[in-house]
Amino acid sequence: MSDRNQDKEKREKQGDPEHDESVLNPERKDELDLSKKERRLIEKEKLKGMGIGKKLEYIWMYYKPVIFGVIAAIALVFGVRDYYEGLKVKTVLSVAVVDSRIEDTDSTAEEIKEQLGYEGDKYSRVEINVNMTSNEDGDGLEYYAQMTYVTQIAAGTMDIMIMPEKVYDTLYENNDQSFLNLKELLGEENFQAFGNQTDETHISVTDSELATKFGLSYEPICIVVPASTSEADNAAKWLSVLAEREK
Repeated sequence: MSDRNQDKEKREKQGDPEHDESVLNPERKDELDLSKKERRLIEKEKLKGMGIGKKLEYIWMYYKPVIFGVIAAIALVFGVRDYYEGLKVKTVLSVAVVDSRIEDTDSTAEEIKEQLGYEGDKYSRVEINVNMTSNEDGDGLEYYAQMTYVTQIAAGTMDIMIMPEKVYDTLYENNDQSFLNLKELLGEENFQAFGNQTDETHISVTDSELATKFGLSYEPICIVVPASTSEADNAAKWLSVLAEREK
């Protein structure tokens, strides 16, 4: 005789208090010996006699691992989907703005995206970084902004930079090879539309509309294109839009 049958006979002889009479058969088999169908029927009968609160408590107690498993599976599906969707997104223009007083840049980013011809393209985006600030003297970047600037220049993830002219003078003095020649990038006509400039690697404008969009309190507004940009064509396209407004 198997150990299981011996244990069963022992419990029956001792009147095991944990032995439960079956709701389906007065001579109930041990629960381990029940088929899946029989166990489902027993669970159904148990739940019938419970109130809503007891049912929830019972389901939570006995099916908690299953519930967590389902939640985890759903989270995994959505996480994988978001990950692969994120891989499709491309930044078509990244704009860094020094000493901006604006927090919400979504509308401006969407406007630039449309100007670049990406309207309706959900996988293309324009990024606007407004967290860079100048130092106390106003003639350079403060420490953390300087670190951000150096990192993005090295990585080629900054396509347009907008800043006070004093900050530009310091950056240009430190490395006059940091910025593209805008006369060559835009063409002579578009470059001259911005008026006389002290050199060809920046554009200085007095533009109240631009100041409003980017939350700027200084003028002139100085615009450059870093030499390490990976989106020179889109940078040129957006600056050409500004040039048309200046003509």
